[in-house]
Amino acid sequence: MAVLTKVKPTADTLFHIEWDWFRRHHVETAILLREQLCPECRHALDEGKLTGDVDWIDPDTGEVFRVDAVREAILSHCRWKPEYISATTPLITAIFRTLLANNNRPLSARALAQRLARWDTDTILSVLSRGDVKWGIVPADVENEA
Repeated sequence: MAVLTKVKPTADTLFHIEWDWFRRHHVETAILLREQLCPECRHALDEGKLTGDVDWIDPDTGEVFRVDAVREAILSHCRWKPEYISATTPLITAIFRTLLANNNRPLSARALAQRLARWDTDTILSVLSRGDVKWGIVPADVENEA
């Protein structure tokens, strides 16, 4: 059994969504991901058009990822909508959506603040380092047991 060392996150600590956190805490990711869809994609999901796994090509790297259709809709469509992260989006939701839109590649509080200009690095870091994990967002470089 690994011994975990609690290290206080800094502005440069990388965070990501740990999908196993949802399983361990009996949280249904399908419901949470549905809530992140734009109205158009939510309608497509309701009509049964967003099912199964699909290939998504990262426009920055050209790398191909196999993702479920809902995540592909977020990556290819929803994230480009102005209302995806609006002036009324709560901070934790904005962080979660930013990580989703980044294909869950880890981002630091500093990088998140640059993308979410409404909040500063200290505010984001404060929310992410409180100790109570929200929506599976944890430091990417530390093994976690929650």
